[in-house]
Amino acid sequence: MFDHKSLQLLTQMVNYPKLSIPELRLQLNLSPRQFEYTLNKLNDGLVELDLPKIEVIEMGFKIDERVKRYWKNEELSLSRKQLVFQENERLYLIYLYTYIRREPISTVHYQSLLQVSRNTALADVKKLRALCQGEGIKLDYNRTDGFKLEGEERHKRRFASVCIGTLLQLPMGRPGIKQVMDSWKYEDASTTIKQQLTDMAHEYQVVFVGNRLDQLIYELLFLQFRYGRNALFLPAKQTELIQQQPLYLMGKKLSAYLFNEVHEMEIVYLTIQLLSATQGVPHMHPSEELSYVSDEIIGEVERLTLVPFKEKPVLQSILYKHLVPAYFRIMCEVPLSNPLIDTIKAEHGALFKLVKQALKPLSDFTGEWISDEEVGYFTILFGGHVRRLEPEPKVYRATIVCPNGISSSMMLRTQLCQLFPGVHFTESHSVAELKQISPDSYDMIFSTIYLESSKPVYLTRPLLTALEEDYLQQAVAADFELPVPSAVPIDELMATIRKHATIKNEKALYTDLTNHLRQMRSIERSHSPMLSELLTVDKIQFTDAPLDWKEAIQLAAKPLEEQNYITPDYTQAMINRVLEIGAFIHVGKGIAIPHARPEQGVQKLGMSLLRVKKPVLLLDQPEHAIDMFICLAAIDNKLHLKALTELTSFLVNDDSLNRLKEATTADEIIAMMQKKGDDKK
Repeated sequence: MFDHKSLQLLTQMVNYPKLSIPELRLQLNLSPRQFEYTLNKLNDGLVELDLPKIEVIEMGFKIDERVKRYWKNEELSLSRKQLVFQENERLYLIYLYTYIRREPISTVHYQSLLQVSRNTALADVKKLRALCQGEGIKLDYNRTDGFKLEGEERHKRRFASVCIGTLLQLPMGRPGIKQVMDSWKYEDASTTIKQQLTDMAHEYQVVFVGNRLDQLIYELLFLQFRYGRNALFLPAKQTELIQQQPLYLMGKKLSAYLFNEVHEMEIVYLTIQLLSATQGVPHMHPSEELSYVSDEIIGEVERLTLVPFKEKPVLQSILYKHLVPAYFRIMCEVPLSNPLIDTIKAEHGALFKLVKQALKPLSDFTGEWISDEEVGYFTILFGGHVRRLEPEPKVYRATIVCPNGISSSMMLRTQLCQLFPGVHFTESHSVAELKQISPDSYDMIFSTIYLESSKPVYLTRPLLTALEEDYLQQAVAADFELPVPSAVPIDELMATIRKHATIKNEKALYTDLTNHLRQMRSIERSHSPMLSELLTVDKIQFTDAPLDWKEAIQLAAKPLEEQNYITPDYTQAMINRVLEIGAFIHVGKGIAIPHARPEQGVQKLGMSLLRVKKPVLLLDQPEHAIDMFICLAAIDNKLHLKALTELTSFLVNDDSLNRLKEATTADEIIAMMQKKGDDKK
């Protein structure tokens, strides 16, 4: 019988066939005994399906190609007795089961659906009621009608979308959705709906985001099951916006296909779903205004991260394509699932906060709050450009297959470029595009989905953990003449420690060792300093002398020059950049942050501060009166972000900014920096 853990194990083994057993256990947080039990459960399930067992060979495992093909082609047909769901899966499945009910439902129905006890079913119902309440829905019960959903139809559909999107990201989600449909004896028409959407996409010249298309198909399928039960009403603001869109015609055609009739509200609703699942829509409205918002966001990210983008036209094109579906999701309250959000916040927290702040033009334009899930995808997108600026030797050639959307592919490409500086990476491709490319044009493939090729294929995820990065480097180094990233395999190191000590938390130790070894061999993993570590007493100056803006930048940069953080060329580059671009270094409130590109003379990461008594007019313009200059010397596009985030918190808070400007000694400023750093810990 398959359960959540056994299917998780199977997924990891199929996706990462070169992982060692210790790495697998750590990924899934399993003890040796739990791993053995889960593997036995998995093999029992495979035997029931007449598939070969997975063999354990020393520290690794061998998985038969038939199992890989069976799993990846989604042919894994599981009977009800083979499924054991975890709690969060059960709650979403109960909702979907009730959402498309054909007759009154009792607790017994839920027990039968999920193969759980009455007490478990009742506990799940109680928790689901709390979830529904937060979505403006009531899970009601009476003896005549049983369990049913009460509330506005649009709210019911919205939460159904959340359920489907979340379930599709869980190991047991897809089999669970199928079981819900089978329980009511509904026909699974997902294949024909997919073909219809594909044909319409060609006709209307739109491109769907891979993972959003998958979710959209199931949402449309469940809409077919539910159609006609309750009247749908949408806010006038949404209706007016959508009726202007060229894709409204596609929504009308889709309505006729799904429901055999055309209803105005349904056309609007379907058009919203289409717009929120596409990558940039030609001739959408308001295209010019949204293009302007896109440019404003890029400007804000540059200003806040102090990273001048090299490939701005490329970034503008990519951002606009991402911005279009995000705009419609925000305006029309379409929920978005982002399975990477916790990892993004943990691994790229400083960039996440700055991007969230940089999205203010979008928030102002829509008049709506932007969810963390949306911010997360924008962070991924900009993470692809906020990267190291070291030249990449082009030795081996690699291509990337990532159908999950532009943002995911950009973040993956960026990480891979950093992990493999000796490899030249092309742009990302879909599976269809890869078939049109000659295999002679690349040496290896990095892919987020299973595929067959004559060249080595490395399965990966859009956002890698330190453990996964280490595994990937080892795997590629074994196949190509690339430097082996670690002289000491972590598995061997762990085995040695295990001989002489009792390990309380294997996963934590494994992670710490991996990070430590990676820090020793990569500046990208080195210490990201806090503001108080960069802005030291010897780099803070005060002056009463009248200065012009060029003299002020030169004086502010002087401590960095004298201590060999920068060369004189970098100081001149900061001045030249203002002359070329304008007063972009003025971040507001009389604060200027002069900076240029790292390759223009930065030797090590540093920061200096100059407080002038008489305000300096940047470019001799009264609207740009500056009384504090903070010079930044960044060695790359990422290492300074933690300090910059702290500095930003000073600038946006009037009280702390006033205290900073009223300080008369370097020691006072240092004390404020240190207190800020302590508060962050």
